[in-house]
Amino acid sequence: MTGFVDRQRATHLMQRAGMAALVLCAPEAFHYATGASIGPAGLFRRAGAGFVVIPARQDLPIGVVVADFNPAQLRTAAPEMVVRSHPIWIESAPVGTRPAGLAERIEAGLASLGRAPDFSRPATFDLAGSVRQLQAMLIDFGLERATLGLDLDFIPAADFAAIQALLPDCPVVDGSSVLDRLRAVKSQREIDLLRQGIILSEAGLERLQVDAMAGMRQGDLVALYRQGVATAAAGLSHPVITAEYITLGARAKGADARAVAGDPLKCDMVCTVGGYASDMSRNFTFGPPPADQAELHAIAERAFEDGLAELVPGNTLAHVHRVATESLARQGLRSYRRGHFGHGVGQSVFSEQWPFIAADSDIAIEAGMVLAFEIPLYIDGLASFNLEDQFLITPDGPVVMNRLPRRLEVIG
Repeated sequence: MTGFVDRQRATHLMQRAGMAALVLCAPEAFHYATGASIGPAGLFRRAGAGFVVIPARQDLPIGVVVADFNPAQLRTAAPEMVVRSHPIWIESAPVGTRPAGLAERIEAGLASLGRAPDFSRPATFDLAGSVRQLQAMLIDFGLERATLGLDLDFIPAADFAAIQALLPDCPVVDGSSVLDRLRAVKSQREIDLLRQGIILSEAGLERLQVDAMAGMRQGDLVALYRQGVATAAAGLSHPVITAEYITLGARAKGADARAVAGDPLKCDMVCTVGGYASDMSRNFTFGPPPADQAELHAIAERAFEDGLAELVPGNTLAHVHRVATESLARQGLRSYRRGHFGHGVGQSVFSEQWPFIAADSDIAIEAGMVLAFEIPLYIDGLASFNLEDQFLITPDGPVVMNRLPRRLEVIG
């Protein structure tokens, strides 16, 4: 299978939810299911740019509806999938081979496409045309009256109403929770991408730690991190993108402010490899830390260890949140409230994705999850520290993907 979908797990989740198929159209979900890009139509972030049909029946293939600019790429990337296409605004013409002028050969190529005389292209893409191809695929799969789970976390309300009207025989329900649970347990290829992101991110932080100096601006510090990542990523076939969430100073400074002796520095870094975003954070001080900063970081370290001990299969994420909160309370921070102490990671528009290590989460930790666990302590006038590592959950407990020590490091 070219995408990242575990068909057996998908079947189990869909059957439990009473669905005959998942129908996905978010660009990130499209890539998750196929391993390929949804194409330029997905940039509009509206339903209908493409659809992926994942039947609960494992004897049926995954089906894809994609813009007619992209079917060749889809068939190459995912040859085992059934592909249908719908027209978008981009005109792409084959060229004929007859010995004639260029325009005549292009016209001959267009004629070979067998399009209707009144064929025209939409300004962007036509949702109704895309859904008609989806409907034809459902008929081919014997799912023309089946209950479909759509990723309603993504689909705009107006598009959802149109889809319902265009598929009158198919009961449509929210499939977002099934998709979330499916993506929460990672395949080995996903784990490898997330581990690679941590390796690159730590290379960037090592470069920053060695070369950071007082007098540098935040942009200079980010540049050091990016240089370290880029050097470590040389030769990789996957695209690499970074996002940096830096806080410099006892109170957050403006981007043009320069680091001075005594400044704390929080480096919450995201490194995305092949669409999969890894998340980690480390903390530094320019010169030896004042006693209060050192104590604040020690509190975070102890809470981290307490919470980490409970990050094991079978425990709920709410339990981990409670343990971390209680650890902070025992250390004197009885009123400190944090919405979550970590989250899932993977392929999404943001590095933080479901499930969250939150007080109201009844989600049980499972082997195969990859979770970023963090203890953020943002104290205005003292420091903003965040201690965060990324863990693969195994049957025996969490396995850290990071190797950098969690202690407060001195730089500059």
